[in-house]
Amino acid sequence: MSEQPVTAIVDRVRTKLDALESTLEGIHGIRATAQSPDGRIAARVDGTGALADLRLEEAACRMDARELAASILTTVHAAAEAAAAQRVALVDDLRGALR
Repeated sequence: MSEQPVTAIVDRVRTKLDALESTLEGIHGIRATAQSPDGRIAARVDGTGALADLRLEEAACRMDARELAASILTTVHAAAEAAAAQRVALVDDLRGALR
């Protein structure tokens, strides 16, 4: 095999590796936030959908425990869905770069 095809192969591999590294950086940088409709609860998740921050307004502490729990879960779920959408976009871009 001549040096020219090998160089081309190495260049394609490097390009694909760069795309993968960029995607991983993007996933690590994802932060998604959601707020409850009443504004009492705000949740922020990371790129994996794990809860990174939860903020409760004072009024939330006066809610019924079951209502509060349901609102927290709904808000965290909304933030996790937003993070998932960001991950999907990054992975779709990666798929395009790997073709």
